[in-house]
Amino acid sequence: MSKNCYATPTIEVRNYTSLLPDSSMVNCIYSISFCFFLFICSISFYPSDIKMQKAEYAWIPKKVDYELIDGKKNFRSRPIAFSEYHPLKPITVTESAGVKASSKRRKSDASSTKSGAESVKSSSGSTRSSSSATKDFIDPLSAMAIIDPLSAATQSTPKNSEQVESTEADILEVSTNDEYGEGFEHWASKKLFILSNYTLDEKLSMQMISISKSGDKAVGRSFYSSSTTERLQIRLNQLNDMEEGSVQELKTQSQQNFIDRMYDLGKNLRQSWESNQKVNALKIAIQCAKMLSDVSVMQFYPSKFVLIADILQTFGQLVYGRILSMCAGMSADKIDLDKVSDNAKEICLNWMMKIASIRELLPRILIEASILPCYNFLKKDECNSALVRLTNMAKGVGNPLVCVYVRTYLCMIGVKYTPKFKGHLLSNFYYFISTYKQIHTTSVQNEIAHQKLDMSTYLSLYMPALEWILSCIAHNAHESTLKDVLEKCAKTGNSLLILRCILASFKPDYVSARALDFSSIISQSDDSLFPKDVVFTTLGNSVIECDPPEKDKQPLLADVWKYIVKLQDPSEYITCAAVWTEYAVKNFKKKEVNTILGDILKHMVPDRAFEKHYSKLQDVVKRILTHMKSFSVVFAIERFLPFLDMFQKDDVKLDICTCVAEFFIKGSDQSTSDPLVINGMMYICRAMHDSINSMSLESERRSVGNAICAVIQKITFGRDFEQQLNFYVECRGSFRNLDSVLSALVHLVNTLSTTCTRIVKHKHTTKTASFVRACAAFCFITIPSLSDVYARLQLYLVSGQAALISHCVTQADAMFCAAVTQILDAPSLIANTDGKNVSTQNIMASYITNFLSTLLTVPDHPEQGILYLLRGLMNVISATGASGGLLSMESRISVYIKVLSLLSAYSQDRYLYRVEYVDSNEHLYSSDEKFLAEISSIGTTLLDELFAFLTASSQYKSSDRAAVASELFSTIIAFGNMEAPCMQKLAVTTWNLMIKTGGIDHKQLVKTISHVKGKGGSYAKVASSLSLSSKV
Repeated sequence: MSKNCYATPTIEVRNYTSLLPDSSMVNCIYSISFCFFLFICSISFYPSDIKMQKAEYAWIPKKVDYELIDGKKNFRSRPIAFSEYHPLKPITVTESAGVKASSKRRKSDASSTKSGAESVKSSSGSTRSSSSATKDFIDPLSAMAIIDPLSAATQSTPKNSEQVESTEADILEVSTNDEYGEGFEHWASKKLFILSNYTLDEKLSMQMISISKSGDKAVGRSFYSSSTTERLQIRLNQLNDMEEGSVQELKTQSQQNFIDRMYDLGKNLRQSWESNQKVNALKIAIQCAKMLSDVSVMQFYPSKFVLIADILQTFGQLVYGRILSMCAGMSADKIDLDKVSDNAKEICLNWMMKIASIRELLPRILIEASILPCYNFLKKDECNSALVRLTNMAKGVGNPLVCVYVRTYLCMIGVKYTPKFKGHLLSNFYYFISTYKQIHTTSVQNEIAHQKLDMSTYLSLYMPALEWILSCIAHNAHESTLKDVLEKCAKTGNSLLILRCILASFKPDYVSARALDFSSIISQSDDSLFPKDVVFTTLGNSVIECDPPEKDKQPLLADVWKYIVKLQDPSEYITCAAVWTEYAVKNFKKKEVNTILGDILKHMVPDRAFEKHYSKLQDVVKRILTHMKSFSVVFAIERFLPFLDMFQKDDVKLDICTCVAEFFIKGSDQSTSDPLVINGMMYICRAMHDSINSMSLESERRSVGNAICAVIQKITFGRDFEQQLNFYVECRGSFRNLDSVLSALVHLVNTLSTTCTRIVKHKHTTKTASFVRACAAFCFITIPSLSDVYARLQLYLVSGQAALISHCVTQADAMFCAAVTQILDAPSLIANTDGKNVSTQNIMASYITNFLSTLLTVPDHPEQGILYLLRGLMNVISATGASGGLLSMESRISVYIKVLSLLSAYSQDRYLYRVEYVDSNEHLYSSDEKFLAEISSIGTTLLDELFAFLTASSQYKSSDRAAVASELFSTIIAFGNMEAPCMQKLAVTTWNLMIKTGGIDHKQLVKTISHVKGKGGSYAKVASSLSLSSKV
């Protein structure tokens, strides 16, 4: 190798000075680092705790012909046959013998496990041999196929009356046939929405229920011992008590207290039922039903209905479960009237009579509806007739708000228990339409005024109920059903409330087909009680989900936007505009979207209205990015970036920029070089970077850093490496405060350098040579900016390797020198993910081992002496031990043993591995005697250090010394020249020290001697000198 590659250490930039700081600064930084390293190397390597004396032992490495060894091993890849074993091949369990089950659960499942294993074995078709390496092996985890206790509990059947009674409420729930399948929103999914949206801060009034009165317990105990006449009298007294004596007082309480109380009532109802106080359970259900007549706090009424409906359904399930449990061999979906026992029919009729005797209409309707499936025990299809009768009875409920929720409950019961019967659904809806004008009556208007509600808020209380009724009607309904419903609504004046619920309930394709007609109806409606923007928003959701006819798309947007632009309330405007913006993005081009964004800016910028509606504005951005997959189109929208400028609050700005970055990262697997996209994404990333400050959490910094790194990796310029490096230089200046981004940039530039080298097939031209040196200079300047010392160490090592692959020997030398000097700055403790300080011993030892393996490929500097990098590293390791902390004595000793292995590799005529087209020391020295003497000298010094450790019995643990002796002995046998008498003596001495120290397993010692003896020649001679008893 020519001497030019070891010229004065400067990093040549040539035509790339525009990519880097001033070249004099680069040379100055490099010179300071290199001078400090030379000072370290000028110190001879003698560990501080070793006295200067004549060496007792010498290190003589053996010569190894790696090509001959590789030829003997004959490592050749071959395809694995399909029938052969492979780690990823599916495992077949053949038997489960030898599994020791210590628990009762395992014993109980042993038979099932065995039978399962036998079935698998029989299906395999043959018996597998355990001695064959190509056969399937037994998976111990699969072999222990034990059913978990929770699954076992659900599969077990109750064995006593208490268990049967506790599951009565669940019998109907499990066995009910569900005719309303996919696409239908069940009531259970609406409950959470209602409870979270219909809330208030006011106090609620609630009737306090007397669960039991004096004498109830005595009645319960003596009931079955009384005569029939006495029992009937007791029943009548209890029913009268339910009507008269149960309400104690009216109490005001908070919403949460009310909810807690309702849950307590449901629990009390179950407890009363389980303690055989059935009448008390009925009393609770009746009083809960009565609460629905109270509309003193109307804003909470939908949530109150949800809570009370749950209690009523629980009561109905308990009643039904008790009767069903008396019908042996029957299930909820298979009831044979001929086999129903007389006792079950009597109890069923008894409950019907009890409910029929309730004086007030509202609880009588609700309680009878809750036990509706009990009619199945009396007469076929009686449930259908009862539903129709209850629907007609609901006409007697005077308050329109209470009435619509009663009808909702009837529809809920019908859908759950008689899913095939739908005759009552339209009846309930049409009855509501016919009585809709009741909201204008004096009593209702006075109550609305008393509670200080506006009409739009009051009408919104009807929406959950109406939507549920209409969704039951619309499920799997024909398009003619929608026509009939619309005709009925037209006769009552096209109420916007009803129209909105129709749009939300029927299939979007039915609605979209008539979207333009719906828009005209809404625009021309004179209904001022319900806001039009809410109806237009619902219409927008339908046309987004299903496109309207092509000819209607443009007129529809124009018609709707005429109304939207007139909205003055920013909240109403942005809610409606967000939906129709998505419609425009989905169906039109950037021109229309740009116009809409401009109108949003016009409405939201005055008086800084955007500050109160950040969530809605974020929704607009997400809707745009969801449908516009090409960011070239997104950033071509003129008002998109000004729209993002409205997000001026730091945390909100960070959220929206992170959202845009995530869409860019996940939107496509392809990279981009579009300048418009690059400028836009760099603007986004800079905004994310600038939002990070000293108060930001580490998780936030990590999240932003990862997002920026992912964006940078998606921007490539193909074979234009100069422009790519220019881009990385710009990124380094823009994101200087994020170490994760700087680290990623160093890796990307290293990849760029090695890619360039691979493309030119390691034959650099003047231009490409200057480019790869510029890449090395970028890394050398960037790495010191990182705050984490260990990150700097890793990057110096990786960058040095990349520079060496790219034939930048001088630059690689500078990287390795900087890495060695950086070790002195490494802390001995670092904080882990839990915030606790942990030792860096293992991290540093692992790093030095990796560094040593790299040094084999690095040629020596002709002016700095033999193995100057290794000598400098050894001096730094010795200094870290002397300063106390970074590397313990045990860690240093372990490193010294690895250096002995490296010295053996250095002494070979041909190295085990090398960097292509880079001459390493094997070519520079060609086994020169001076070079080999230096290797022996370093090895001897290391041996002195090792034996000083092994013989210091009072300072170090015997287990540590035994481990070191064992590792050293293995290294001597593997890499030492056993033909030399001094090496034989060294091996025997090390063995004796290992035996004296103790702690090594006897079987391992015997195997070691056998292994050494099996190598033959001088090794057998050494093995004969090894003893299992101490001679030291």
